[in-house]
Amino acid sequence: MKLHLLTGLGLLCAAGVATAADAPAKKTDWTDAVKKALILYESPDTYIKKVNLSWREQFQMVSVQPNGNNGRHLKKGAPPFNQEFRRSFIGLDVHTKANTQFHIIGRIGGLPTRSTYPGGRTKRNFTYTDIYDAYIKQKFDSAKGLAVRIGKFSPKFTYDYNMSNAAIYAIERSALTNQYGLDTNWGVEFTYEPDKQNNFHLQLMANDRACASKSLTHSDVYRDGRGLKGEFGWEDKFFATMGAKRKFNVTEDGFQSIMLEYMHDFDNSYGRGGKGANYYGFGFKDAVSLSHEYKRNKFLFITNLVASFEQIDGNGSNNIGLQLQPVYSINPHVDLVFRYTGMMGDSACKLGGDRYITTQTTAPAWVDSLHTFYFGVDVYASAINKNAAKFMFGAEYTTARDGGRDCYNGWEYTAAIRLNF
Repeated sequence: MKLHLLTGLGLLCAAGVATAADAPAKKTDWTDAVKKALILYESPDTYIKKVNLSWREQFQMVSVQPNGNNGRHLKKGAPPFNQEFRRSFIGLDVHTKANTQFHIIGRIGGLPTRSTYPGGRTKRNFTYTDIYDAYIKQKFDSAKGLAVRIGKFSPKFTYDYNMSNAAIYAIERSALTNQYGLDTNWGVEFTYEPDKQNNFHLQLMANDRACASKSLTHSDVYRDGRGLKGEFGWEDKFFATMGAKRKFNVTEDGFQSIMLEYMHDFDNSYGRGGKGANYYGFGFKDAVSLSHEYKRNKFLFITNLVASFEQIDGNGSNNIGLQLQPVYSINPHVDLVFRYTGMMGDSACKLGGDRYITTQTTAPAWVDSLHTFYFGVDVYASAINKNAAKFMFGAEYTTARDGGRDCYNGWEYTAAIRLNF
């Protein structure tokens, strides 16, 4: 009996060893090697578990092609072509055994490759540096799923803003999202994720630099790149976002999710209400976003409906907008992307959310209606870490009307390379 038992245990152990040996190793490629090279320190036995650098880069070229008579909208001396280092980030993360993360990332922006055309003359961008993110994030063993983040980070509102700029499928976020002009802001964030199907968040933000309309005399502005952005000030602008997300119909082939969000601007711009140079908020008093995500096998369909009320950063009223975005993965290295964006509102649709139409042409910043059609191809250098390195090609047709007349229509062709480690 004893011999049979020992023999059986031996066979089980041998089978276990064989199974472990036969188990396929996790696939890695050159992107994993780059990520590993950015790790400065890693040990599971010390209080500081990991210290790593992060790196993000994006260079893009664009050609704005107005239709027919729209050519008159090109600014004097402005060619259709432009180029720029859209993103150039370097960061540091420190992870501790106490579930605390210290994160900081700096940005080099406005590199002198992009041209603007004020006053009928060509002007190169000045280069600046600023702190893009700087926060402490704490998770709690006693409250599973709860996390608190304090510092400077990105607001969450609309489907696109809930995605990292390294993960978005189009070269730029939609006009629906870009109308708010939000950048990273100082504040506090509470997130609660009790399971993989549910997620809740609340953000209270003290705006640092959400809008380009700030007064040059203000304390957190420097001129021609002299100085470092990132000053804190509740007196500038205070707004809040909250949201809830539910994932359902989860199978091996895909899932569905629905997300509802609300954003409110407390409109205490520089201690006074109303419009003016010291307004840096998201442009409206209130906004609501409802998004739906459908994923099955190689097909993803995104729907985002947004309503914005009581425009502040302009002379309009309310607007309503819709984003429809199907994405089809031909293979692990290639995605096809289409995106329709439409907005309607009395002088409340921000054409100025487009980076190059407003750079190259005289089209107005705010219009009554705006429709865009984006056709894109994303080519991933790695099938394992898709967003680590990718080439993006996009063509977007934009048509805008204001005061009952066509004020702009035409194509914008963009090519970009995006790295994220």
